[in-house]
Amino acid sequence: MYKSQELLQKNEINGKELEYLLLERKNERVDFLLLDVREKYEYNEKRIAGVDYLVPLSDFFNKISEIEGFKSKPIIVKCKLGGRSAQAQQHMMSMGFEKVVNLAGGITHYEGETI
Repeated sequence: MYKSQELLQKNEINGKELEYLLLERKNERVDFLLLDVREKYEYNEKRIAGVDYLVPLSDFFNKISEIEGFKSKPIIVKCKLGGRSAQAQQHMMSMGFEKVVNLAGGITHYEGETI
């Protein structure tokens, strides 16, 4: 069994761990933001249920201000395969976001609920 706070301290989580964290958040046992950094057309095609913000990497520095007030809150970043979200993770850490976790494998390796 996973422990929510331990997962949110990792640099990277997998799809099963995200499924668990989303369930824990739904049951109000943990709090974090889920950030999608894919392009809007990708987001509109398929997204993980529970995404809080869309901040496409192509417009990252203009859109990141939307979550500027959440620098101390754990944030999970995701994309299609994990590459763009890893870039966003590095940018966010350098901007003072305290805990940013990358979803390894992105939405491609996520088997939970999508819309």
